[in-house]
Amino acid sequence: MKAMILAAGLGTRMRPLTDHCPKPLLPLLLQPMLDHILAQLSRHGIRDVIINLHHHADQLARWLGDGSRWGVHLSLSFESEILGTAGALKRVEPLLRDAPFLVLNADVLIDMDLQDLWHWHCQRQALVTMVLRPDPDARSYGAVIVDADERVRLINGRPSTHMPATGQETMFACVQVVDPRVLKCIPPDCFMTTTSNVYPALIERHEAVYGYRYTGYWMDIGAPERYLQAHWDILNGLLGDAWIQRLPAGSRVVLRPDDMPLTAPGVTLIPPVVLGPGVTLAPEVCLGPYAVLGAGCRLASGAVVRDSVLWESVQVGASAQVRGCALATGSQVPAASTLVQAVLSG
Repeated sequence: MKAMILAAGLGTRMRPLTDHCPKPLLPLLLQPMLDHILAQLSRHGIRDVIINLHHHADQLARWLGDGSRWGVHLSLSFESEILGTAGALKRVEPLLRDAPFLVLNADVLIDMDLQDLWHWHCQRQALVTMVLRPDPDARSYGAVIVDADERVRLINGRPSTHMPATGQETMFACVQVVDPRVLKCIPPDCFMTTTSNVYPALIERHEAVYGYRYTGYWMDIGAPERYLQAHWDILNGLLGDAWIQRLPAGSRVVLRPDDMPLTAPGVTLIPPVVLGPGVTLAPEVCLGPYAVLGAGCRLASGAVVRDSVLWESVQVGASAQVRGCALATGSQVPAASTLVQAVLSG
Protein backbone atom coordinates (compact mmCIF):
# COMPACT_ATOMS: atom_id res chain seq x y z
CA MET A 1 0.00 0.00 0.00
CA LYS A 2 1.18 3.50 -0.86
CA ALA A 3 0.32 6.54 1.22
CA MET A 4 -0.02 10.22 0.48
CA ILE A 5 0.43 12.73 3.28
CA LEU A 6 -1.21 16.12 2.75
CA ALA A 7 1.27 18.66 4.08
CA ALA A 8 0.84 21.74 1.88
CA GLY A 9 -1.43 23.79 4.16
CA LEU A 10 -0.60 27.24 5.52
CA GLY A 11 -1.35 26.32 9.14
CA THR A 12 -3.25 29.56 9.67
CA ARG A 13 -4.97 28.38 12.87
CA MET A 14 -1.57 27.68 14.42
CA ARG A 15 -0.12 31.13 13.78
CA PRO A 16 2.22 32.60 14.89
CA LEU A 17 3.95 29.22 15.39
CA THR A 18 3.67 28.53 11.66
CA ASP A 19 4.95 31.92 10.50
CA HIS A 20 8.47 30.56 10.11
CA CYS A 21 7.86 26.82 10.38
CA PRO A 22 5.59 24.56 8.30
CA LYS A 23 2.95 22.96 10.48
CA PRO A 24 4.16 19.38 9.83
CA LEU A 25 7.48 20.35 11.44
CA LEU A 26 6.00 21.75 14.65
CA PRO A 27 7.68 19.75 17.43
CA LEU A 28 5.57 17.13 19.15
CA LEU A 29 7.50 15.65 22.08
CA LEU A 30 10.77 17.10 20.69
CA GLN A 31 10.27 15.61 17.22
CA PRO A 32 8.34 17.12 14.28
CA MET A 33 4.72 16.00 13.97
CA LEU A 34 5.54 14.49 10.59
CA ASP A 35 8.14 12.24 12.22
CA HIS A 36 5.41 10.56 14.26
CA ILE A 37 3.27 9.99 11.15
CA LEU A 38 6.12 8.59 9.05
CA ALA A 39 7.15 6.29 11.89
CA GLN A 40 3.54 5.07 12.13
CA LEU A 41 3.38 4.35 8.38
CA SER A 42 6.65 2.47 8.56
CA ARG A 43 5.39 0.34 11.49
CA HIS A 44 2.42 -0.69 9.34
CA GLY A 45 4.64 -1.79 6.49
CA ILE A 46 4.02 1.16 4.19
CA ARG A 47 7.19 1.84 2.24
CA ASP A 48 6.13 4.26 -0.55
CA VAL A 49 5.06 7.69 0.66
CA ILE A 50 4.16 10.81 -1.34
CA ILE A 51 4.02 14.21 0.36
CA ASN A 52 2.75 17.45 -1.16
CA LEU A 53 4.48 20.68 -0.11
CA HIS A 54 3.76 24.40 -0.37
CA HIS A 55 4.19 26.47 2.81
CA HIS A 56 7.95 26.66 3.62
CA ALA A 57 8.37 23.82 1.14
CA ASP A 58 12.17 24.03 0.95
CA GLN A 59 12.50 23.82 4.73
CA LEU A 60 10.26 20.78 4.82
CA ALA A 61 12.05 19.07 1.93
CA ARG A 62 15.46 19.55 3.57
CA TRP A 63 14.24 17.96 6.79
CA LEU A 64 12.60 15.02 5.01
CA GLY A 65 15.62 13.99 2.98
CA ASP A 66 15.14 10.72 1.10
CA GLY A 67 13.02 9.03 3.79
CA SER A 68 15.66 6.45 4.66
CA ARG A 69 15.59 7.26 8.39
CA TRP A 70 12.03 5.81 8.48
CA GLY A 71 12.72 3.05 5.99
CA VAL A 72 10.42 4.55 3.35
CA HIS A 73 10.84 5.86 -0.18
CA LEU A 74 9.67 9.47 -0.45
CA SER A 75 8.29 11.31 -3.47
CA LEU A 76 7.71 15.06 -3.01
CA SER A 77 5.12 17.08 -4.92
CA PHE A 78 5.82 20.83 -4.84
CA GLU A 79 2.69 22.96 -5.34
CA SER A 80 3.29 26.57 -6.40
CA GLU A 81 -0.39 27.15 -5.56
CA ILE A 82 -2.34 25.03 -3.12
CA LEU A 83 -4.49 22.57 -5.07
CA GLY A 84 -6.74 21.16 -2.34
CA THR A 85 -7.05 17.49 -1.46
CA ALA A 86 -8.35 16.30 -4.83
CA GLY A 87 -6.09 18.58 -6.83
CA ALA A 88 -3.07 17.34 -4.91
CA LEU A 89 -3.97 13.71 -5.68
CA LYS A 90 -4.53 14.45 -9.36
CA ARG A 91 -1.11 16.08 -9.63
CA VAL A 92 0.63 12.85 -8.59
CA GLU A 93 -1.73 10.51 -10.48
CA PRO A 94 1.12 8.70 -12.28
CA LEU A 95 2.43 7.56 -8.88
CA LEU A 96 -0.95 6.26 -7.69
CA ARG A 97 -2.38 4.35 -10.63
CA ASP A 98 -1.55 0.79 -9.63
CA ALA A 99 -3.60 0.08 -6.47
CA PRO A 100 -5.76 1.64 -3.75
CA PHE A 101 -3.78 4.08 -1.63
CA LEU A 102 -4.01 5.70 1.78
CA VAL A 103 -4.44 9.47 2.17
CA LEU A 104 -3.99 11.24 5.51
CA ASN A 105 -3.44 14.74 6.80
CA ALA A 106 -0.08 15.75 8.24
CA ASP A 107 -1.71 17.34 11.29
CA VAL A 108 -3.81 14.39 12.47
CA LEU A 109 -2.78 11.89 15.13
CA ILE A 110 -4.66 8.61 14.93
CA ASP A 111 -3.94 5.24 16.50
CA MET A 112 -5.48 2.71 14.14
CA ASP A 113 -4.59 -0.43 12.22
CA LEU A 114 -3.96 0.97 8.74
CA GLN A 115 -3.57 -2.48 7.17
CA ASP A 116 -6.98 -3.49 8.53
CA LEU A 117 -8.47 -0.34 7.00
CA TRP A 118 -6.92 -1.15 3.63
CA HIS A 119 -8.20 -4.75 3.67
CA TRP A 120 -11.68 -3.56 4.74
CA HIS A 121 -11.69 -1.21 1.73
CA CYS A 122 -10.58 -3.94 -0.70
CA GLN A 123 -13.12 -6.48 0.58
CA ARG A 124 -15.96 -4.09 -0.29
CA GLN A 125 -14.45 -3.16 -3.65
CA ALA A 126 -15.02 0.43 -2.64
CA LEU A 127 -14.03 3.45 -4.66
CA VAL A 128 -13.51 5.41 -1.45
CA THR A 129 -13.40 4.47 2.22
CA MET A 130 -13.61 7.41 4.60
CA VAL A 131 -12.55 6.87 8.21
CA LEU A 132 -15.42 8.21 10.31
CA ARG A 133 -15.81 8.69 14.01
CA PRO A 134 -18.76 9.57 16.25
CA ASP A 135 -18.47 13.07 17.64
CA PRO A 136 -21.04 15.30 19.37
CA ASP A 137 -19.63 18.22 17.37
CA ALA A 138 -19.83 16.42 14.03
CA ARG A 139 -21.88 19.20 12.46
CA SER A 140 -19.23 21.80 13.22
CA TYR A 141 -16.79 19.73 11.15
CA GLY A 142 -19.33 18.91 8.45
CA ALA A 143 -21.43 15.88 9.36
CA VAL A 144 -21.07 12.68 7.36
CA ILE A 145 -24.14 10.41 7.32
CA VAL A 146 -23.84 6.68 6.69
CA ASP A 147 -26.60 4.12 6.24
CA ALA A 148 -26.99 0.64 7.74
CA ASP A 149 -24.73 -0.82 5.02
CA GLU A 150 -22.00 1.68 5.98
CA ARG A 151 -22.26 3.53 2.70
CA VAL A 152 -21.87 7.28 2.89
CA ARG A 153 -25.06 9.10 1.93
CA LEU A 154 -24.38 12.72 2.81
CA ILE A 155 -21.27 14.82 3.39
CA ASN A 156 -22.08 18.18 4.99
CA GLY A 157 -25.54 18.09 3.42
CA ARG A 158 -24.36 17.06 -0.03
CA PRO A 159 -25.44 15.86 -2.49
CA SER A 160 -28.56 17.93 -1.81
CA THR A 161 -30.69 15.77 -4.13
CA HIS A 162 -30.20 12.64 -2.03
CA MET A 163 -31.71 12.55 1.46
CA PRO A 164 -31.55 9.24 3.35
CA ALA A 165 -34.41 8.33 5.64
CA THR A 166 -32.09 7.43 8.49
CA GLY A 167 -28.42 7.56 9.26
CA GLN A 168 -25.92 8.29 12.00
CA GLU A 169 -24.04 11.58 12.00
CA THR A 170 -20.28 11.14 12.16
CA MET A 171 -17.25 13.24 11.31
CA PHE A 172 -14.52 12.59 8.78
CA ALA A 173 -11.23 11.77 10.52
CA CYS A 174 -9.09 13.01 7.58
CA VAL A 175 -7.90 9.48 6.76
CA GLN A 176 -9.15 7.69 3.66
CA VAL A 177 -8.41 4.90 1.20
CA VAL A 178 -8.93 5.82 -2.44
CA ASP A 179 -9.16 3.67 -5.55
CA PRO A 180 -7.14 5.04 -8.49
CA ARG A 181 -10.32 5.15 -10.61
CA VAL A 182 -11.40 8.18 -8.57
CA LEU A 183 -8.52 10.19 -10.02
CA LYS A 184 -10.18 10.11 -13.45
CA CYS A 185 -13.02 12.20 -11.99
CA ILE A 186 -10.68 15.06 -11.05
CA PRO A 187 -9.72 17.74 -13.61
CA PRO A 188 -6.01 18.59 -13.72
CA ASP A 189 -4.34 21.77 -12.48
CA CYS A 190 -7.18 23.24 -10.45
CA PHE A 191 -8.15 23.61 -6.79
CA MET A 192 -10.61 20.93 -5.75
CA THR A 193 -11.37 19.04 -2.55
CA THR A 194 -12.52 15.46 -2.15
CA THR A 195 -15.20 15.98 0.48
CA SER A 196 -16.79 19.09 -1.08
CA ASN A 197 -16.48 18.30 -4.77
CA VAL A 198 -15.50 14.75 -5.70
CA TYR A 199 -17.15 12.47 -3.14
CA PRO A 200 -20.64 14.09 -3.21
CA ALA A 201 -20.63 13.66 -6.99
CA LEU A 202 -19.72 9.99 -6.60
CA ILE A 203 -22.48 9.50 -4.02
CA GLU A 204 -25.02 11.13 -6.34
CA ARG A 205 -24.10 8.56 -8.98
CA HIS A 206 -24.55 5.78 -6.38
CA GLU A 207 -20.87 4.86 -6.47
CA ALA A 208 -19.30 2.84 -3.65
CA VAL A 209 -18.27 5.42 -1.06
CA TYR A 210 -18.02 3.72 2.33
CA GLY A 211 -17.50 4.81 5.92
CA TYR A 212 -15.12 2.88 8.17
CA ARG A 213 -16.16 3.49 11.77
CA TYR A 214 -13.35 4.24 14.18
CA THR A 215 -13.61 4.91 17.91
CA GLY A 216 -9.95 4.96 19.01
CA TYR A 217 -7.63 7.88 19.66
CA TRP A 218 -7.82 10.80 17.23
CA MET A 219 -6.59 14.38 17.42
CA ASP A 220 -6.64 17.16 14.85
CA ILE A 221 -3.64 19.32 15.78
CA GLY A 222 -5.06 22.39 14.12
CA ALA A 223 -5.15 24.91 16.97
CA PRO A 224 -2.80 25.75 19.87
CA GLU A 225 -5.02 24.18 22.52
CA ARG A 226 -5.18 20.93 20.54
CA TYR A 227 -1.44 21.07 19.96
CA LEU A 228 -0.86 21.16 23.72
CA GLN A 229 -3.50 18.49 24.38
CA ALA A 230 -1.77 16.12 21.93
CA HIS A 231 1.38 16.38 24.07
CA TRP A 232 -0.54 15.62 27.26
CA ASP A 233 -2.34 12.68 25.64
CA ILE A 234 0.95 11.12 24.55
CA LEU A 235 2.47 11.70 27.99
CA ASN A 236 -0.59 10.00 29.49
CA GLY A 237 0.12 6.89 27.41
CA LEU A 238 -2.76 7.13 24.94
CA LEU A 239 -0.43 6.42 22.00
CA GLY A 240 1.95 3.94 23.60
CA ASP A 241 5.60 4.65 24.34
CA ALA A 242 7.33 4.28 20.96
CA TRP A 243 7.85 8.07 20.92
CA ILE A 244 10.44 7.74 23.70
CA GLN A 245 12.79 5.82 21.39
CA ARG A 246 12.74 8.70 18.88
CA LEU A 247 13.71 11.45 21.32
CA PRO A 248 17.00 13.29 20.62
CA ALA A 249 20.05 11.81 22.32
CA GLY A 250 20.52 13.29 25.77
CA SER A 251 16.81 13.84 26.44
CA ARG A 252 15.33 13.02 29.82
CA VAL A 253 11.81 11.72 30.47
CA VAL A 254 10.15 12.01 33.86
CA LEU A 255 6.86 10.11 33.84
CA ARG A 256 6.92 9.00 37.50
CA PRO A 257 8.54 10.31 40.68
CA ASP A 258 11.16 7.54 40.56
CA ASP A 259 12.33 8.74 37.12
CA MET A 260 13.82 11.92 38.61
CA PRO A 261 17.14 12.92 36.98
CA LEU A 262 19.91 14.80 38.73
CA THR A 263 19.15 18.52 38.69
CA ALA A 264 20.24 21.70 40.41
CA PRO A 265 19.59 22.03 44.17
CA GLY A 266 16.02 22.87 45.03
CA VAL A 267 14.61 22.10 41.59
CA THR A 268 11.10 20.62 41.72
CA LEU A 269 9.96 18.35 38.90
CA ILE A 270 6.32 17.25 38.92
CA PRO A 271 5.73 14.46 36.36
CA PRO A 272 5.15 14.20 33.52
CA VAL A 273 8.08 16.27 32.25
CA VAL A 274 10.31 15.92 29.18
CA LEU A 275 13.68 17.69 29.00
CA GLY A 276 15.58 17.98 25.74
CA PRO A 277 19.37 17.81 25.59
CA GLY A 278 21.26 20.69 27.13
CA VAL A 279 18.37 22.06 29.21
CA THR A 280 19.61 24.20 32.11
CA LEU A 281 17.54 24.50 35.29
CA ALA A 282 18.67 26.98 37.94
CA PRO A 283 18.00 26.47 41.67
CA GLU A 284 14.41 26.78 42.88
CA VAL A 285 12.88 26.14 39.45
CA CYS A 286 9.48 24.39 39.52
CA LEU A 287 8.69 22.40 36.41
CA GLY A 288 5.46 20.52 35.66
CA PRO A 289 3.15 18.86 35.68
CA TYR A 290 2.93 18.61 31.89
CA ALA A 291 5.99 20.50 30.73
CA VAL A 292 8.07 19.79 27.62
CA LEU A 293 11.34 21.70 27.14
CA GLY A 294 13.29 21.56 23.89
CA ALA A 295 17.06 21.44 23.53
CA GLY A 296 19.01 24.27 25.08
CA CYS A 297 16.19 25.84 27.11
CA ARG A 298 17.35 27.85 30.14
CA LEU A 299 15.21 28.50 33.20
CA ALA A 300 16.48 31.04 35.71
CA SER A 301 16.10 30.78 39.47
CA GLY A 302 12.53 30.59 40.72
CA ALA A 303 10.96 30.13 37.28
CA VAL A 304 7.74 28.12 37.10
CA VAL A 305 6.66 26.28 33.93
CA ARG A 306 3.64 24.00 33.78
CA ASP A 307 1.12 22.80 31.16
CA SER A 308 3.40 24.25 28.50
CA VAL A 309 5.59 23.33 25.54
CA LEU A 310 8.82 25.23 24.99
CA TRP A 311 10.71 24.71 21.75
CA GLU A 312 14.49 24.94 21.52
CA SER A 313 16.58 27.65 23.23
CA VAL A 314 13.71 29.31 25.08
CA GLN A 315 14.82 31.43 28.03
CA VAL A 316 12.60 31.96 31.06
CA GLY A 317 13.72 34.73 33.43
CA ALA A 318 14.01 34.58 37.20
CA SER A 319 10.69 34.13 39.05
CA ALA A 320 8.73 34.19 35.77
CA GLN A 321 5.65 31.98 35.43
CA VAL A 322 4.60 30.18 32.26
CA ARG A 323 1.28 28.32 32.28
CA GLY A 324 -0.62 26.81 29.36
CA CYS A 325 1.73 28.23 26.73
CA ALA A 326 3.42 27.23 23.49
CA LEU A 327 6.69 29.14 23.00
CA ALA A 328 8.64 28.84 19.75
CA THR A 329 12.40 28.58 19.36
CA GLY A 330 14.32 31.49 20.83
CA SER A 331 11.41 32.99 22.79
CA GLN A 332 12.36 34.99 25.88
CA VAL A 333 10.19 35.39 28.96
CA PRO A 334 11.23 38.42 31.07
CA ALA A 335 12.03 38.00 34.75
CA ALA A 336 9.08 38.23 37.17
CA SER A 337 6.56 38.19 34.30
CA THR A 338 3.55 35.88 33.91
CA LEU A 339 2.43 34.21 30.68
CA VAL A 340 -0.88 32.36 30.66
CA GLN A 341 -2.19 30.57 27.54
CA ALA A 342 0.19 32.54 25.36
CA VAL A 343 1.56 31.53 21.96
CA LEU A 344 4.88 33.17 21.02
CA SER A 345 6.74 32.84 17.72
CA GLY A 346 10.19 33.62 19.08
